[in-house]
Amino acid sequence: MTTPDLNAGDLPHLTESRPRSARTTRELFGHDGQFFTVPGTFPGGLPDHIGFTRAVYAVLRIPNSVTGEDEYTVRDVDGHRRTLGTPAPDQDTAIRTALAALAADRRTHAQGVEHERVDTLGRAPVPPVRIGHTETGTCVVHVRCSCPDVEGLAGHFEHVSLAASDWLDEAPTTPWEFCPTTPTRVTAPSGSGPLTATFRDPVGAAVVEFQHPDGHREAVARTQVNDLT
Repeated sequence: MTTPDLNAGDLPHLTESRPRSARTTRELFGHDGQFFTVPGTFPGGLPDHIGFTRAVYAVLRIPNSVTGEDEYTVRDVDGHRRTLGTPAPDQDTAIRTALAALAADRRTHAQGVEHERVDTLGRAPVPPVRIGHTETGTCVVHVRCSCPDVEGLAGHFEHVSLAASDWLDEAPTTPWEFCPTTPTRVTAPSGSGPLTATFRDPVGAAVVEFQHPDGHREAVARTQVNDLT
């Protein structure tokens, strides 16, 4: 199955059950519908250091309270389950208006982060990758995140693989982790999936573990990871 490119105008893949929970929209919302996932890289054109986590939404078939006719509504699956975009008589239009609203929200957030950092605090724009360390010695990797400061800042890097080979693995006995707002979907040569663990292999190299769609978990060297989304 080809991965849709939402930034190119593709519609997302729809699933009958919620990813990773196997629950249906009727079980969660009381209405029939389907789920779709929006990657953290949507919309395109945002600064590389500002990342979003992927999000799941439901497109529901719900009767209009005034006309009684069925229409399609997109809602957030988590949190307050708010409506995203404007309900529409057909599913594709409802999804496209929801994506447009989400893109606008994310751009506004990104602009706020940039303004706060550069214009208000007078700091330089954040590079794509930063590595710091805590008082306990743990290395913390920040990838395209919105964290304004990095505790114990040790290095700036343009690429994650470069950061891993040039700094992170220089101290092979030091534990490491990603910051909480770093994108957590791993893309490697063998496939992609959600990040499940970070550790070091027997020779001390930084390793990430991710889960394939079939449930199989794979550990790969950090330098072999193509991207995080």
